[in-house]
Amino acid sequence: MFNFIKKTFSGLHKTRKNIINTFSKIHGKKYLNQNELDELESVLFQSDLSYELTMEIINEFESKTLDDMETWEDKFVDLIKLKVAKENNNSDNAKIYLIIGVNGTGKTTTSAKICNYYKNKGFKSMLVGADTYRAAAVEQLKMWSKKLNVKFVSNESTKDPASIVYDAVTSGLKDDFDKIIIDTAGRLHNSVNLMQELEKVYRVSKKFNEKVKVVLVIDSNVGQNGMNQALEFSKFIPVDSLVLTKMDGTAKGGIAVSMVDKLNIPIDFIGMGEGVDDLVPFELETFLKGLISNEN
Repeated sequence: MFNFIKKTFSGLHKTRKNIINTFSKIHGKKYLNQNELDELESVLFQSDLSYELTMEIINEFESKTLDDMETWEDKFVDLIKLKVAKENNNSDNAKIYLIIGVNGTGKTTTSAKICNYYKNKGFKSMLVGADTYRAAAVEQLKMWSKKLNVKFVSNESTKDPASIVYDAVTSGLKDDFDKIIIDTAGRLHNSVNLMQELEKVYRVSKKFNEKVKVVLVIDSNVGQNGMNQALEFSKFIPVDSLVLTKMDGTAKGGIAVSMVDKLNIPIDFIGMGEGVDDLVPFELETFLKGLISNEN
């Protein structure tokens, strides 16, 4: 757990930099003047915290006077925890994981990282290459399977991802695998044909009387557009959770809090680097402290 906390703090350095500078200016003050409130409002917007959450924080701070034992940083964390829906506890009861998302989000690598995460927790895990549009994705996932020493299933002789998924899940359940991680093709959420294909893959996954978890992978750098992706995908299949990748490369880390708040879809993991162990379970309080802490 300590390693996950350290990775969260380290990965949020770009988002944290401006926020810390602003909070350091108001540290120790009992109340905030209008200029200080305006500067705080601006930096929270820049971090991609939603308009609603930002204004609630500013309105609360505007009417607040701190006592000797309080800090604005603690008030910030407490207020967001109060307002934002409780995040996912990353329960491990699903057997079939359908990894979905638009092109370029890091979906294939994320599939491998999720597989590695559960393998390290003692689950018998396997990878399925169901991206029939990008041969490189299947080859990449196959290489990951060798590196992680896990089973890999795909079928280059078919262009029907639902067929691949059916055969892979049948094989995985027969061999008593705990986690069957399926990497699907990246697709634009506004492409009806591709989304209908994804619906078919989902229906096939549900035939096995096992819990299916749909995980939407979103690039943190797209900011508020990630909200639209989640909403559009949810029109076709139920999105159970999110993974936000490339969090270490963005100054808009506040989008994670905004998504949990607005979408009411929990975040399972945040990507904090390229390494296989750089997929960090999302925990709201740790994340918030990572935004405002001076720790490295």
